[in-house]
Amino acid sequence: MKKSRLLALLLAMVLVVSGLAACGGDDKKDTTAAPKETEAPKATEAAKETEAPKATEAAKETEAPKETEAAGSGSSFVDEAKMELKEDLIQVGKDVKIALIVKQRSELFYASIESGFMSAVEEAQAMVDYNIEAQVLDDNSDLAKELENAQYVIDNGFDVVVFVAMDPKSSVPAFDLLVESEVKTLIVDAPCDGSEKCDAVIVSANEEAGRMQMEKLCEKLGGKGNVLILTDSTNPNAAIREQGAMTELENWPDIKIIAEGEGDIPNVNVDKAQQKMNELYQVYGADINGIWTFSDTPAQGAQAALAESGNTDIVITGIDGNAVAKQLIQGGQMYGTAAQFPNALGYDGVVAGLELLAGTYDQEQTIYVPVQWIDSSNVDEYAAFDQ
Repeated sequence: MKKSRLLALLLAMVLVVSGLAACGGDDKKDTTAAPKETEAPKATEAAKETEAPKATEAAKETEAPKETEAAGSGSSFVDEAKMELKEDLIQVGKDVKIALIVKQRSELFYASIESGFMSAVEEAQAMVDYNIEAQVLDDNSDLAKELENAQYVIDNGFDVVVFVAMDPKSSVPAFDLLVESEVKTLIVDAPCDGSEKCDAVIVSANEEAGRMQMEKLCEKLGGKGNVLILTDSTNPNAAIREQGAMTELENWPDIKIIAEGEGDIPNVNVDKAQQKMNELYQVYGADINGIWTFSDTPAQGAQAALAESGNTDIVITGIDGNAVAKQLIQGGQMYGTAAQFPNALGYDGVVAGLELLAGTYDQEQTIYVPVQWIDSSNVDEYAAFDQ
C-alpha cells in the first residue's frame, strides 16, 4: 500500500464522527502507543530473538495493564464457549505472525479478548514446531490509530489479523485495507459493514442472548405483566439482541411492552440510563413489572433509579455478565444476565486464524460464541470477565 493512499485515508478520517460508543468499562490512560511507520514496536523486536519462542517473548511485551490481569479465563463456563484447539488442524508448516487490533486495551472487556488471544497463542505454540509471533496493537479509541495499525499489519508481513472494529461504519477504511491485502482477516466482537468480505466473523450469540433474557424474564413474571425495554439504536448489537427478544415475546401473549427507552443512553453510560429510567418511572411507575435491557450497564442504571424510588419489586435483567451485575444478582437487586465471554472471542480468533492458514477451517463464515444465563442458582460458580 502506497503511503499516499494511507495519508489520504487518514485525512478522510477527519470527516468521520469523532465520538464512538464504548463497549464497556471506563476510559483509562493509553497503555500502548500506535506503532510508528518506520519503527517496529518492542513486541516485534522481542519476537525476533532466537533464545526463546516468538510467541512467549511477544506475550511479555504486549502484556495488558495490571487491572486487566484479573480478566483471566473470564468465567468458569468459558471453556464451553471456546473452539477446540486441535494440533492436526493448525499445522501451518511455517512461521506465523498473528496480530490483534483492539479498540482499547485498558477497558476490561477488550482486555479479556486479549487474554483469550494470548492464551490460544501460547497453547498453540506448545503443540507445533513452527514459531508463532503474536502482537497486540491498541487503537486507544482513535480512528486514525486504527487505520495506522491496519497499515502496520500489512507492511510488516503479518499472516493473520484478529480485528476488533471500533465502529461498524467508521472502521470501514481500516477494514477495507486489511481485506484487500493478503492478510487473513477475522472480525471479532461486532460485525463491520462489509464483514462478509473477510475470512471469518466471530461474535457472541447476540440474538440468542436477547431471546434468552426475554424468556427468563417472562418465566420469572409468571407469563403475565408489563415489561419496559431499555435499548440503544446507535448500537448494532443492541438491535440484534432486541430482535431476539421480540421473537421470544411472541410466545408470551400476556406479556406487554409498556414502553421502550432509547436514544438517551448511548455510550453505555450508567448515569444516562439512570436518568432515563427515572423519567420513565415518573410516567409508568407501579405498572412496570419487569425490565429488559440490551446490556448490564443500563440495567445497573435502572437498578439505581429504582433503588432511589424505593421500588424493589421490579424484575431487572441484562446482558454481558460483568462484575457489577454479578454483585447485584448475588444481592438480589438484579434477577439475571445473559453472560457473554470475550475471553472466548479472542481465543477463537486465534484458533480460526491458524486453521485458515493451514487450510483446515471447515466452519461457517460467522461463528457464534455461546452465551450463558446467570442468576442466583449459578452466580456463585461464575467468574465475571472483569473480576
